[in-house]
Amino acid sequence: MSAADTSAQREASALAHFPRPDLASIARPAAPGKAAIPSIAYRAATFADCRDIARFISLAGGGLYEFLFGDLIPLLTPTGFLTVATASPRYSISYRNCFVAVDEPTNAVIGMANIFPTDLLKKENSAVLPLQRRSHIRPMLELQDWGSMFLNALAVSERYRCHGIGARLLDWAEDRSRQAGFARLSLHCWADNTTAVNFYQARGFVALAVAEIPYDARLRHFGGSILMQRKISQAA
Repeated sequence: MSAADTSAQREASALAHFPRPDLASIARPAAPGKAAIPSIAYRAATFADCRDIARFISLAGGGLYEFLFGDLIPLLTPTGFLTVATASPRYSISYRNCFVAVDEPTNAVIGMANIFPTDLLKKENSAVLPLQRRSHIRPMLELQDWGSMFLNALAVSERYRCHGIGARLLDWAEDRSRQAGFARLSLHCWADNTTAVNFYQARGFVALAVAEIPYDARLRHFGGSILMQRKISQAA
């Protein structure tokens, strides 16, 4: 047995005793945010934003896309893979389905939200992914609020957090859902990302169920992925 095998066994043994998060215990009120930054502008994403959009989708995924696409295609990083997909109108993560926050003095994209109808996930072709990777996240793929609008990703650069930017991006996602005639907005959130869970709960999202995703050395999350939902009022 190699040293790597021994190390993996020790890690697996330790994880077996790791307590699963209690959803009720992480439903704490969100901390009050800081004042808004006046230099932030919000707009629909453009083709020129694709690289930044890919970076934020990767950030929001919490390692998911590195797990799925890492070492999949020679010389193409997971972010590079996402950049190609965001540039194409064929994919649900297309820049056309995104909204960005921009720091006007530097013209840097510092936040992004991506939404699309949840039912589009049924048309996604995941055949390019190795079977083992697809099987690992299948519980998440199958646990969806079909018929809702899906908030696939929302992320803000670390230095700009707690200034209301995420809230503004979520406002857009809710408004876009309402305008498109959807009665519900849904999302998946890692159970151990308590900051995100609290943020969404403070905005009226409720936990519907949990997709059990086993811990993996390449996808380091405990407690699975929570399917959350918020009802969208049609009276804007």
